[in-house]
Amino acid sequence: MRLIGCIPWLAAFALMQAHRAESANPLGIAFKDTTNVSLYAQPTGMIVAGRCNRNEPAFRQARSRGAEVLLYISATARPDHRVCALDNELYMNDPTRVPLWPYPREGERVSYPKTHMTDMRPGSRWILHVVDYVEQLMRDGQVDGVFLDSLGARPWNKLADWESWPQQEKDAWTDGTIDLVRRLDEKRRAINPGFIIVSNGAWDRGDAHGLSGERYVDGIMLEHPKLGSKWHEKQAGKPFGDLGHRRVLVVAHGPDEARAWAKVNGVTHVCSQFGAQEYEHPTEPPVPFEPLRDRKASSSK
Repeated sequence: MRLIGCIPWLAAFALMQAHRAESANPLGIAFKDTTNVSLYAQPTGMIVAGRCNRNEPAFRQARSRGAEVLLYISATARPDHRVCALDNELYMNDPTRVPLWPYPREGERVSYPKTHMTDMRPGSRWILHVVDYVEQLMRDGQVDGVFLDSLGARPWNKLADWESWPQQEKDAWTDGTIDLVRRLDEKRRAINPGFIIVSNGAWDRGDAHGLSGERYVDGIMLEHPKLGSKWHEKQAGKPFGDLGHRRVLVVAHGPDEARAWAKVNGVTHVCSQFGAQEYEHPTEPPVPFEPLRDRKASSSK
């Protein structure tokens, strides 16, 4: 009788513990259209808008209801041809004007089809241009932050053939990516400390050279990591910047994996988009919306 009487309480306790464990929030990626964006229009929801659709009313409506909207930025590679008018603004109004990575010969490095890697040397004209572009986003206040695609201590795409790069070239690339996020962090601290910076790439390239980049971003995205990967779990658990809005995003292979990653220490947002046209628009949120408990007062330096 006593055990039977305890069953409802035990069930409630188990449900409460599971609810606590699954503390990450939903992330939606809407690179092509705004289908299902409204499902993320709640406080603690997050949406990444695409390079050509950021002015769609659905994103403004989502922000008005408390969601965070980040804008996709591809600073490390420029398209070989014009994509759209909005995207062209980032690429100096003409992609052919963008300075390219000069090694081993200018314009030789490619990390993604139909693009070329940009001049990411520290203090390059291109880096300064990207900083000016994002600074204007900070001042305009139409998005909550930026999602820096393929940016971290090293490129991971197979086409980049990173392992073949001479060490000096590797270090120059890493130093440049750190320089970019350092400059962006400096700007936001002066203009809008609430502006979010997430890099789609880890700052651990297998040595300590890139780790200083972690302090300048609010977090990273882990894109379709293997469930249970200790390396990815380690990256997810890092502290990152000190501005009080830590964001670590995981794109999983479907809803079940998204719910599993939601329980991994350090993960704040999960997405279940995968497969053909995986990033065209969000799927239904894979987890409930939860309070964000990672915020703390800024200790700006």
